[in-house]
This record gives sequence, C-alpha cells and structure tokens, in this order.
Amino acid sequence: MKLAALAVLGVVVVACGNSPTASANPDAAHLSTTVRELREGQVVDSVPCLGADLPEHHIHVHLAVYDDGVLVTVPAGIGVGRPWGFDATGFLATGSCFAWMHTHDTTGVIHIVTPQQRLFTLGQLFEIWGQPLTAAGVFNYQGAPTVLVDGRRYSGDPRVLGMSAFENIVLELGKRPAAAPASIYDFGSLSR
Repeated sequence: MKLAALAVLGVVVVACGNSPTASANPDAAHLSTTVRELREGQVVDSVPCLGADLPEHHIHVHLAVYDDGVLVTVPAGIGVGRPWGFDATGFLATGSCFAWMHTHDTTGVIHIVTPQQRLFTLGQLFEIWGQPLTAAGVFNYQGAPTVLVDGRRYSGDPRVLGMSAFENIVLELGKRPAAAPASIYDFGSLSR
C-alpha cells in the first residue's frame, strides 16, 4: 500500500511539472523556470527554510511573467524543500522545509510568512527561486524586463522592488501581451 501511494505521489509531482529535472515551462519552451532545491536550515539571501511551524505573519503577493506576450507558469515549490507532497487539488501541502517566501501552486501567488512584519524584495524571491533577476535580464532571457506593480510601471532595479500585501507584480520579457495584464489580482479567500 505504501509503495502504491509513493508511486501515485511521484506521478502527481511529475504531472505538475515540478520534478527536480523540470527545466522548461510548456508556455515558454525556451525560458528556464527551474526551482532551486532547498534543505532544512538553509538560508538564502537572509531567508531561512524552516522544518518547524511557520511564523504567524502571513501576506500574499501575486507574480505574473510574460515571455513575448505569453503567460508563463510560476511553478509550485519555490522556497519548498523536497520531497514535496501535493494534495488532490495540486496544492503543495508538505515539504521538508518552507522558506519565508514560497509557492504552493502555479497561480503565481507568493506566500510571505515571517515571525515579524518586514519588507522582502523581488530579488530575494528570485534568489530563493534560484533564478537570475537583473535590470538586464530575467531567467535565461537577455534584455531589460518591463516591471509593472498594480498596473503602474516600475523603473528602478527590479531586485530591490519591495513586495507588499496583495500587490500584483508583472514582469514582461520581450514583446508585450496583446491584451494588457490585469493591474489587480483577485486573491479570493486569501484576502480575508
């Protein structure tokens, strides 16, 4: 019975595109969105990955990435140590550790959970993700990204962009989407 459950879990992980070797997003085949592997106690850019209960302060930020106008899936598992356990809905429910910034699914919702309220940056998220972010390129894309925060253009260094509760951050790489990305994200029950 345990072996069958492990086999099902392995199929779910691979089906979600979150295997350790997954390197490309089907929406943007040339854009690498691979997730860094973390271990309990590891600290990345001053953000720890904890195996125990997460702290009490919990906010949400949404991140959308467009590559030449195509929406790219932000992967589940950013900031979560393996092995991963998904529930029946595809929600990443368990891991060996959770960083203070992490993703549970592919909605682009970033969970920021800390012992005290403090400001984290987009650069820290990308460090935890294991992907480069500079004013000259993102992921393996070479070229200045367009950064929008709640529909307004951000012209500073994307690495130092502070992330606040219920913000919608959009990164556009290459040509813009045919329809402008939504300036506000509906966080649904997360906003209550």
